[in-house]
Amino acid sequence: MKGKNFFVAGLIVVAMFMAGTTVGYASDKDICEKQIDFYIKIKMNDGLLPGDEFNPYDFKGVAEAAATMLANEGKRTHDDKNHAAITKLVSSHLAAIQKAAGAADEGAVESVGHSLRFLYLSCKACHKVYRTEMRLRP
Repeated sequence: MKGKNFFVAGLIVVAMFMAGTTVGYASDKDICEKQIDFYIKIKMNDGLLPGDEFNPYDFKGVAEAAATMLANEGKRTHDDKNHAAITKLVSSHLAAIQKAAGAADEGAVESVGHSLRFLYLSCKACHKVYRTEMRLRP
């Protein structure tokens, strides 16, 4: 009887552990899924699309997308120092995009493009490290 109680207690502990870890990583995955739409909005304003000479650069839309992405990044929880460092990099690139697009000065499109490339690399590093090596991220 005592062995059966230990077995049941063990199953409950394992189930609680799995539920806790699944919820934590799912929220991180959800944040990344939300970010994709805003990333595409910024990316679509790179000045390289056909007909861009007739469609002015959407500084306001890019700044709003970067601000929303920056707010979403603030909701992340960190399990280790590497994830925290990558999130800090992503946030700094988003802040640079928001600042450049918000100012709408000469050279702002290039500044946004430069920060966007580094944002892409930071996101790729996180996804590559956590998805392929740890199998935890989207």
